[in-house]
Amino acid sequence: MPIVSVFMDVEDPLNPLADDAAMDVARLFGNAGVRGSFCLTGEKCRTLQSRGRRDVLEAFEGHCLGIHTDTHSYHPTTMELLADCSYAEGCRLALDAERKGVEAFERAFGARPSFWGGAGNTWSPEITFAIRELGIPAYSYALTSVPNHAVHRFNGAIGLPQTFSISEVDWSDDQRALIRSAGVLDALAKVETGWIGVFIGHPTKLRYTQFWDFPFAGGRQPMHPELAEPHPLEIYERSLHNLSAFLGLLERSFAILGVDEVLELPWHFRPPTVVEKEFFAETTSRNLRGAARWPIHRPALDPENIVRKTVDLIDSLEIAELSQS
Repeated sequence: MPIVSVFMDVEDPLNPLADDAAMDVARLFGNAGVRGSFCLTGEKCRTLQSRGRRDVLEAFEGHCLGIHTDTHSYHPTTMELLADCSYAEGCRLALDAERKGVEAFERAFGARPSFWGGAGNTWSPEITFAIRELGIPAYSYALTSVPNHAVHRFNGAIGLPQTFSISEVDWSDDQRALIRSAGVLDALAKVETGWIGVFIGHPTKLRYTQFWDFPFAGGRQPMHPELAEPHPLEIYERSLHNLSAFLGLLERSFAILGVDEVLELPWHFRPPTVVEKEFFAETTSRNLRGAARWPIHRPALDPENIVRKTVDLIDSLEIAELSQS
């Protein structure tokens, strides 16, 4: 059976109940005996500090924490920033952008992020350069892809794919939660790779009826974005109950590690085969073209330069395998 990491994204800087939801979820993980891998934006870190929410920050102690870009859906997104520039210029722009988020993260937590998590559907290969420069070894929700959802190293950074997910809509309905949880647990038991990532949502979406970033869709950047409508408290509490039940079942069946612990496992890196390189070029290109259709991006964002820059670095690709000894 694979080693499992459980991911949630903490990113809403607007809606105040999202702060309490993040705290509730972090504590829920702890009560279930599960060490979560949480992605926090730089803007969320700044928001929690400006609101004096040390209680929220402290709730994440003991979990594995990653940086979820600086501002997530504020424009320009990662793809918008890097779509039209050369790789060399993009490296400078990506480093400047990501450094701001890392600095906010370090002020909030007094430590460097363990990994970088892509925001929504937005990425460009210059991110791998930027995180290496910032001392961050890996990126999750990898749009780079190799066969069997395997861990890989690309341009010197370790790519961690997202394989399974359960949505906030599932958690809010008892029957859907039961069916979806059972399906994911059954699928995990059949996985033959050494590590699998499971994404189980956003605290803010457990509490609110729509994502916080809806006002930023289609390239919009409102000065005073509209706040979301909260779910009734009973729906929120039902979601937490169902999420807790899933974590309990997961903890009893699998070894769950934070990303930082996963990176310390005895990985062996080897060159890809010709077939694996062909798979990477085809699948990663398709992923990037699909990512450009993320509703937050400005209309008609052209991903082809990002595709070219990524494929140009294919010789840096390595496949990760866990050593058997």
